[in-house]
Amino acid sequence: MFFGRKYELSILKDAISSNRAELGILYGRRRIGKSSLLIKAASRKGDLYFEALQNVSLKKQLDHFLHQLAQQTKTPRSLAGDWREVFDILTYHIKTNRHYVVFDEFPWMASGRSELVSLLKYYWDNHWKKNPNLTLVICGSIASFMLKHIVHSKALHNRKTFEIKLPPLPASEARMFFKNLRSDFEIVRFLMVFGGIPKYMEQMDPRMSFFDNVDRLCFQKNGFFVNEFETIFKEQFKVVKNYERIVKVLSQRSSSKEELGKHLTIPSGGGLTSYINNLEQADFIKVFTPKVPFGASGEKTKKLVLWDEWLRFYFNYIEPNRNIIELNTEPGLFDKVAGQSLSNYFGLAFKKLCMKNLLNIFKNIGYDIHQIIGFGPFFRQRKRNKSHDEGLQVDILVHRKGQVLTLIECKYSTRPISSSIIPEIQRKIKFLKAPRHYTIERILISGGEVTADLQKSDYFHHIVDWKAS
Repeated sequence: MFFGRKYELSILKDAISSNRAELGILYGRRRIGKSSLLIKAASRKGDLYFEALQNVSLKKQLDHFLHQLAQQTKTPRSLAGDWREVFDILTYHIKTNRHYVVFDEFPWMASGRSELVSLLKYYWDNHWKKNPNLTLVICGSIASFMLKHIVHSKALHNRKTFEIKLPPLPASEARMFFKNLRSDFEIVRFLMVFGGIPKYMEQMDPRMSFFDNVDRLCFQKNGFFVNEFETIFKEQFKVVKNYERIVKVLSQRSSSKEELGKHLTIPSGGGLTSYINNLEQADFIKVFTPKVPFGASGEKTKKLVLWDEWLRFYFNYIEPNRNIIELNTEPGLFDKVAGQSLSNYFGLAFKKLCMKNLLNIFKNIGYDIHQIIGFGPFFRQRKRNKSHDEGLQVDILVHRKGQVLTLIECKYSTRPISSSIIPEIQRKIKFLKAPRHYTIERILISGGEVTADLQKSDYFHHIVDWKAS
């Protein structure tokens, strides 16, 4: 199944059909659909796709590459003792005519070292770019390697012609996996647990309910997601322990770097900074910096937020119950484990889902996204010794050009949302203490029903159904 990705496909297809040599870079976390996208863009004879092997010797890596080359070109199998000889053989096949060539999982091909990047640069400069009908795409999942040695590489400086960091699918595209067999209210639950990760969506059976799918995939031994954490983290990071500790803390609450360092007894200097940067590059966490024009009224400290839906679900429900799950073969464990806590869980998860899809929501209600200066959750802690001060937390606060603040409330509920929500929004506006010359717009994003009295009140500038994402 392949849905969406029109923008990324257009970049690849334009490069493939251009009249100059193109060197592209594609990267993104595991399971995000990079290989499917690259294969979808292939369309003609002469396309060559090479996928590297993980954790094998150089000899096996070379043999595997040459095996793929022989199969795809329908030529006798060649022999080579190093990458230079391999690239000489490849050059023979791509020096003329139109070719779309992919090196998938390049960090595995390079065994995590940069020497192969320098050799690739040499062959690009001296051989491959001389063919104006050649498109070469270097692809990888290990964000730290791709950014350091490929995207920001001095060897490839001024050589790349396009770069794609592949994000999760937006909600409007991820919901296509369910083929209109589940309700919109139920689909949002799938997205709040598994995000817009194509590989995860492929595991869902749209003929089954949310509860039955989660129970089958996450709470029975041999379920697809039971060992998924180890799979993605061990491939992404060499030493998993500290990364796991960080995301486990963030699965319970957002935190500043300093708070995180004290809690985990990890120095908040270079070590912790490196862990945070690597997690953010892999899209597992996101760092929000307050950018509202009246920062003195809110917290000025950067907040670290667990940005991956499935990781948060894993640490809340799967990881504490692994011993039982690994023995379980019967349905029903998910319902027993989750119980009544899911209501609060979905309430928080819905806010992140809205934030991830905010730009699409804005487009659909006619807001110019180029007017956005900054956005994110807004926090202000309760002031000590002031009983009337309850603190402040705004789901999403958007600062737009023209002295406009947009306060967004995100609600996911089985009960219809009524006008009783208005006093709470008024309280938030009061404690926000925005400058008088700012307009405060109010938006409600609903994951459920909205009562007629709230619709008629005209209190919100916009009431948006989550499907607008």
